[in-house]
Amino acid sequence: MKKKVLSMLMAAVMALSLAACGGGTTGSGTASTGASEAGGEKVLLVGLGGDPTSFNPDANTDDHTYHVACNLYSGLLTLNNNEEIIPDLAESWEISEDNLTYTFHLRQGVKWHDGEPFTSADVKFTYEKIIEENGYLAGDLAVVDTMECPDDNTFVITLKEPSAPFLSSLAWYNNSILPQHLFDTDEDWTTCAAATTAPVGTGPFKFVSEQSGVSITLEKNPDYFGGEPSIDKVIYVISTDTDTAYQAFMNGELDYLTDVPASSVAALEADSNYKVGCLSAGRRFQLCFNMNGEYTSDLAVRQAVAKALDREEISTKGTNGLQAPAYGFYPPFLDWAYNADADIGEQDVEGAIQLLEDAGYTKDADGYYLHLSFLVFTGSTYADCAKVIKSQLAAIGIDATIEELEEGAWVEKVFAGNYDMCMMAGFQGPDPDNMTNRVGTGGGLNVSFYSNTEVDDLLAKARVITDETQRGEYYKEVQTILSQDLPILPLVEYAGYYACPSYISGLPYIDTDVDDINAYNFSKVTINK
Repeated sequence: MKKKVLSMLMAAVMALSLAACGGGTTGSGTASTGASEAGGEKVLLVGLGGDPTSFNPDANTDDHTYHVACNLYSGLLTLNNNEEIIPDLAESWEISEDNLTYTFHLRQGVKWHDGEPFTSADVKFTYEKIIEENGYLAGDLAVVDTMECPDDNTFVITLKEPSAPFLSSLAWYNNSILPQHLFDTDEDWTTCAAATTAPVGTGPFKFVSEQSGVSITLEKNPDYFGGEPSIDKVIYVISTDTDTAYQAFMNGELDYLTDVPASSVAALEADSNYKVGCLSAGRRFQLCFNMNGEYTSDLAVRQAVAKALDREEISTKGTNGLQAPAYGFYPPFLDWAYNADADIGEQDVEGAIQLLEDAGYTKDADGYYLHLSFLVFTGSTYADCAKVIKSQLAAIGIDATIEELEEGAWVEKVFAGNYDMCMMAGFQGPDPDNMTNRVGTGGGLNVSFYSNTEVDDLLAKARVITDETQRGEYYKEVQTILSQDLPILPLVEYAGYYACPSYISGLPYIDTDVDDINAYNFSKVTINK
């Protein structure tokens, strides 16, 4: 049924775009659609796992918003394909000797999609708006003392105190500069026209239309400061089911697959008709406990779950061996901040059961000490890992009920605290201060509702010094406390796999030589057929 629905969806998308069938091949070598051309137009069909909650990326954290925003908007800075900070709307910058004043020199002649000029006033307005509305970057901007615009092409930020991760926070994914002339109103910045039906940015593509649950269409911005894109349109095709999206890709109905099922990676890598890329550095799956939950507020329960987990089995059965086991709270590439002594230990089933019994839990008629809800995103890897974890928990007498949810529904339920355990993934770089967002009191991704004043204090101390050695010591102390409190558990390092037909070039994470754009920016894409 799902396949039939997606085929109908694709027919609608193709009709709307007037895109004809192109070359390409399926895994069996037969002709397929995709990378469509009609009347000389080149159209990239991209799978998207759900509708964006808003086209205002500064107010939202969902990935669907971010994927589209990368092509609609630009940031002051951005992260490139190698997770390095690079210029975006700011072409250069200086930092004062006391590490308090940041002077950004903006690109000249940049225009918004509606033709209005971009100026430093837009940058100042955006950051002020984020602070006012408690947007995604609000916590990082709390250190700002003053913001000034000496002229249209210069923007100056002065901090209250030094902040080592400040530049990386400005380059973070959900950090786009908004047009003041459209957002400076009394309307809600998430529901106004500029955030819903008529978004306007400075990015490589312009908004054309959205059909909820079906597609989002963008057209190239010939005036893009990074150079006019080679392709004419990007059409995001909405499909909430990863297996269905994969089949659509194999049928040639999608050109860019952003979530290749683990079981299919090897076959695609061996097929010359396709190119496969991998996003890995600094990402991992983690298990999060609701610290306010009836049972998961009990440290003994969290300790028992930690002892129940066999990460090697999660890696092998849940990810087809593609994702390495993760025992630490920081990814290995942050070696200067990593504390191996705080790693979570190996599986200990008997020890887990003893913890539950010592805490006073007894088995019910079904043979379980307790029953827990377990929320995960839809998608094969999440579900497969969750099934392995469910089996491992059953071995210690914990019944975990898995609930797969589309991202929007997951966010709504998790952030409301209506769960016991959940699984999430995400980038934990380029600076270790990113952990503040996950375990700091009130952090934007602190879905565990964890609060520890000692952790907050250590993170704050690490943020205001620039000496890497001393910063590392603070972060190592944080990891020690996390290993004791266990609000989250590392599971496996996350490596996301992406695929496209071999005749498409310039896609981040697939073509690794494309290192001057961010993760989902399609300005360098070419269709060579």
